[in-house]
Amino acid sequence: MNISESFSVQMSKVVQSVRDTRRLTRLKYSPAERTSLTSSLRAQGNQADMLGFHVNYLDHESFRYALREVFFKFDYAFEAETDSPTILDCGANIGLTTLFFKRLYPKARISCFEAAPTTATILKKNIDQNHLQDVVVHNLMLSTSDGERPFYIDASAPGSLRMSGVPGFISNHREILVKTGKLSDYVDGPVDLLKLDVEGAEFEVLGDLKSSGKIAHIRRMVIEYHHRIDGQTSRLAGFLGMLEAEGFDYQISGDCHPITQQNVSQNFLIGAYRRSN
Repeated sequence: MNISESFSVQMSKVVQSVRDTRRLTRLKYSPAERTSLTSSLRAQGNQADMLGFHVNYLDHESFRYALREVFFKFDYAFEAETDSPTILDCGANIGLTTLFFKRLYPKARISCFEAAPTTATILKKNIDQNHLQDVVVHNLMLSTSDGERPFYIDASAPGSLRMSGVPGFISNHREILVKTGKLSDYVDGPVDLLKLDVEGAEFEVLGDLKSSGKIAHIRRMVIEYHHRIDGQTSRLAGFLGMLEAEGFDYQISGDCHPITQQNVSQNFLIGAYRRSN
């Protein structure tokens, strides 16, 4: 890296730090809480302390990225009609969203689903060491059937967020075999929030909920939709059509710069909620 590149990287970090501080101030964290969160971004090794939680993680960059998405940007904040909402955390990874939900609603009942066995072990550890009640972990890849399927993880970064059932999603992948199951088998009543971040399996999961009729129990969703993952053809209209047919309206957030790019993958965040009559 030359001097110009090094300066550019350092300036990017400074700009990001300023943005982080502004976000935390807007979200009305106390000064002590802001200090706790910004300090956790600078944590070294494979663990950090924040907001009274002790967190273990596998991949430092993935931890920092997820921390910003969950605790700085508030991507999963929602207003429930009860102080003990039922939440399905699908694609729970090491549990940062689970911790966020428990901080938002301490009495929440949460079912976590994580496909990668090593990551699921850290997820369970974070739940246990923080003494979270009414949280259950399922080491399961959500699909349309029970059984086993290949799953692809980043060979160079265990615990990376780049894990998927789609082989081309990761260039340097390692294949493992994981258990599969249907989310509909775990829905037996009203669900206040379905968080769905399953790296390309969102069509399968939503299709299972629709065909089983269990989608009628879902009140709201936050979905990370993977557009053109591994060069797939555009299917966003079909996905949104399923939501519309089941009585959901939605908001969409996504970036692509410049927008004139072609044949690139892109992530959208979809906030779906029951249509008002």
